[in-house]
Amino acid sequence: MPDLYTEPFVANWKLNRVEAVSAQVPGVRIPMRGFMGSVGVLPGEKEVDEWLARESQLGAVGGVALPPEPTSARPAEVCGPNGSHKDKCLRTIPPRENGGNMDVKQMVEGTTLLVPCFIDGCGLFIGDVHFAQGDGEVAGTAIEMGAVVTVQTEIRKGMASLVKQPMFEGGSQIKALEPDRFHAVVGYPLKKAGEVPPQWTYLDSEKIKPLTNLSNDVTLAARNSLLAMLEWLQKTKGLSKEQAFVVTSVACDLRISNVVDVPNYAVTTICPMEIFDAK
Repeated sequence: MPDLYTEPFVANWKLNRVEAVSAQVPGVRIPMRGFMGSVGVLPGEKEVDEWLARESQLGAVGGVALPPEPTSARPAEVCGPNGSHKDKCLRTIPPRENGGNMDVKQMVEGTTLLVPCFIDGCGLFIGDVHFAQGDGEVAGTAIEMGAVVTVQTEIRKGMASLVKQPMFEGGSQIKALEPDRFHAVVGYPLKKAGEVPPQWTYLDSEKIKPLTNLSNDVTLAARNSLLAMLEWLQKTKGLSKEQAFVVTSVACDLRISNVVDVPNYAVTTICPMEIFDAK
């Protein structure tokens, strides 16, 4: 929502092992659902070259692709202003085939992550631990926290032809992430004539502008579903525009509901009702 939320809004959360509360978003209690927002392995030189080339190509046509930025990059001797590879250091905002900043809330304690190994030793890294997050992390952050993470690792040989990107598996722990009560909104890829949503400005705007319906577009469906949920939260829960956006980012889930019913693919935003204090 870069066109609708242009000013920063900060919510500071008080955490315990059960829930998080914030003076900036009163009346809301977010249960702890901790997970690693960023986890993966180091790419090899071949992968770095390939990924940098494709992202540079996307950036050249106006897409959102972040080039290397040596100003405060670490390690400074490699990626800094005088680093040995300052023009080749990939940004860590986007996840890739090696994992990374995936922000998958279902990767909780007890699940098993499978990632390909590109270099000797694989180079496992972990960070960006989240206390809780909604599917989508739509406002840019979850409830972030420092943490000590304990993992068990093993090499599964003979799976290179199958595991070419992150996969994960688990059991019943995923059920604990589902709400007891919820309100949900369904969105479709519809828009006003003359409007070009911000995510599409790098494409052929003259074709998009007169349309009031885009074809098979889950991104626009997600935007519209989220917009409707934001309005519902403001009108029914008394939240400000900014407070509602925080709630959707830390607690509400964006789910792809169908990619079969052309042209109106559907995305549903599901918000748990138990997070709100009883009136």
